[in-house]
Amino acid sequence: MMKHKMLAKVASVLLTLAACNGPPARLIVGFGDTILVNNVRPVQLSVQVFDAAGRTLPDTGVRFEWTSGASVPISPSGVLTCNRAGDAMFRASLGPLVKSALVRCRPVHDVLGGGPVNLVMGDPPYDLWFEAVDAAGRRVRPLTAVLTVDDTMVVRREGWRIRARAPGTTGVDVWVGDGWAHWYVRVFEPAATFDSIRVGQHLALPVRLGAGEQRSWQIPPSRKEFGVQILPVSDTLRVPRLAVIGANCMSRTPWDMPRIPWGYTCLAWHGAAVIAYHPRNVDPAREWSGTVAVLRGDRP
Repeated sequence: MMKHKMLAKVASVLLTLAACNGPPARLIVGFGDTILVNNVRPVQLSVQVFDAAGRTLPDTGVRFEWTSGASVPISPSGVLTCNRAGDAMFRASLGPLVKSALVRCRPVHDVLGGGPVNLVMGDPPYDLWFEAVDAAGRRVRPLTAVLTVDDTMVVRREGWRIRARAPGTTGVDVWVGDGWAHWYVRVFEPAATFDSIRVGQHLALPVRLGAGEQRSWQIPPSRKEFGVQILPVSDTLRVPRLAVIGANCMSRTPWDMPRIPWGYTCLAWHGAAVIAYHPRNVDPAREWSGTVAVLRGDRP
């Protein structure tokens, strides 16, 4: 009985509030009556209806029609398809209310950018380079981009850059229209050794070597995989070479230097070690520098 009385009271309040709303007095289409569309697929134009007191009303009954400019298909309910670049004027109407809006069609067919990113705690922010292009590969401007970070405990965004917050892995995406670019980000913490690395840890150690020099670090035995790689500091052509002994490894190589392993995925036995070295007869006049990064995974 009490429940029915409460429901009746709520319904009465809602009816009272609805009765307080006046008739439609103003339409707003998009943001500032200008709409930028980077989508290739059809999109629903947004419209807001207000009464004279500024209260929001349902947008049921609003109708759209093209009036001038580029020939851009639009349905009476406001579903628009930007099949080419151009500017068009549309009119939204609800009874006697009429509002014109400018739609700037800048369809994006692809977003260039993304890839693997390796950061060490304390590194400066990393710039997320990306470019939106049309069907012919031409740069698209203007555009509206949205940046998302899967795990904000690992990295935080600073404008269009990211900064390492804690060791771990995360994904970062930039969306423009229907397309996006994806970055797979790994953050490592500085270390002096790898011999006590725990499952899930990401450790990194800087190294600088002259011609003929090498350094080695023990890694513990494990039935779960290790990721081992050398990260360039600045000059990607003068990075110490990498080797792993006492382990069963699969090498990973960059596409532009297929003969130079830059990383390994390994199962380590007792006595396993990571070695960074600078070949004596290769570029002997310069030191090579980089960062040895080791990740102990949680997959068997």
